[in-house]
Amino acid sequence: MIKANQLTKIFGEGESMVRALKEVNLVIEKGEMVSIVGPSGCGKSTLLHVLSGIDDPTEGEVYIDGFDLYGAKDNKRSAFRLTKMGFVFQAFHLIPVLTALENVALPLIGQGLSTKEANDKARAALKQVGLEEKLYTRPGQLSGGQNQRIAIARAIVTEPAVIWADEPTGALDSQTAQQIVGLLRHINDTMGTTIVVVTHDLSISKQTDRIFSMKNGRIIKTDTVNNFDISAALKLVRE
Repeated sequence: MIKANQLTKIFGEGESMVRALKEVNLVIEKGEMVSIVGPSGCGKSTLLHVLSGIDDPTEGEVYIDGFDLYGAKDNKRSAFRLTKMGFVFQAFHLIPVLTALENVALPLIGQGLSTKEANDKARAALKQVGLEEKLYTRPGQLSGGQNQRIAIARAIVTEPAVIWADEPTGALDSQTAQQIVGLLRHINDTMGTTIVVVTHDLSISKQTDRIFSMKNGRIIKTDTVNNFDISAALKLVRE
């Protein structure tokens, strides 16, 4: 499903140059839910941004469902991201003047659907995340957990092949965080959507199928949940 070859990302130059990613290779299978963990500044969010096409790599390749993400022209890459990818961020990135329904319908309108068709699909997605009673409510009138549910509804409304979640529980209390990861797990189980989660919360990562541990711009270990060493991971995250 997702294959990265020799991904390198360099920021700056000269004395200020930072190698955020160092020849990263990985494979994520179709329908997996995986997490990327590691200490602050290790490159985990940069890796997600490069895998998803938000930020170009300095070197390397990314293939998603056989599509050469960085071998394609910008317009084809943008179209692929719009139709095949969904995004969930820590800060929600909802438009405050729009209602929940309008926020979720937005990517469908970007695909060229009529307002009615987009609203019908958005309504169904909001029902799926338990917010069918908040269709016409704006983000400022809702809790953080509810706003993240709207963001998840927006991510799934296009029925994407993959959802990228960058610290999706970082701004939430622990109980709400567990509800959000449970919702992502449910989407993965029922829809078969491939989900990639960047998180510093090891209780979240333990609910995914595989865990990639990063340090200094490299993936240093890949574990299944059953052989994941929580004490070693805690030491790594705290370094």
